[in-house]
Amino acid sequence: MTISATGNKHARAGFSLIELSIVVFILAIVLAVSMPSFIRSYNAATLNETGRTVITSCQFAKLNAVLRQQKVAFYIDLDKRTISLTQFAGTNAPDGSDSSTVVLKTIEISPRIGVSSVQIGDQPAEQRGQVEATFYPNGTCDAFTVTFRGAEKGSGLAIMVDPVTCRGMPWVVKL
Repeated sequence: MTISATGNKHARAGFSLIELSIVVFILAIVLAVSMPSFIRSYNAATLNETGRTVITSCQFAKLNAVLRQQKVAFYIDLDKRTISLTQFAGTNAPDGSDSSTVVLKTIEISPRIGVSSVQIGDQPAEQRGQVEATFYPNGTCDAFTVTFRGAEKGSGLAIMVDPVTCRGMPWVVKL
């Protein structure tokens, strides 16, 4: 409360410009210190989400192969940065080739994540083009490993898919 020169008592209302400036300055410092940590956390979460997407897509492919008793192709396009699951609908063609296919699911990989390589079984790792792994009606699949590169320098995640259980297991890797 302040008293004016005339003797009137006035209640002080509001903040001074200096007080507001100090608060804004403190908030700016807190934001500047915490922002790099927040960005690292966001990039790690995006990388982990991509890994979980591959793992659940493997389970989805296995489920469709077993339930429909038809092979499911798991395509990873390293150039277009997509994953697509395709169900082979039969072998009615005279030459025994697959006559029709149904796209079950197509997933776009986040632009913040790079696909480093895909390796099928003992074959050399592919770093370009499209790679195919197959899920079979008996509940097995081709063994494969997908390696993703995170937005942070040196961060990576490898998803190794077991051929017997078709379960993907994530492994943090340094690239």
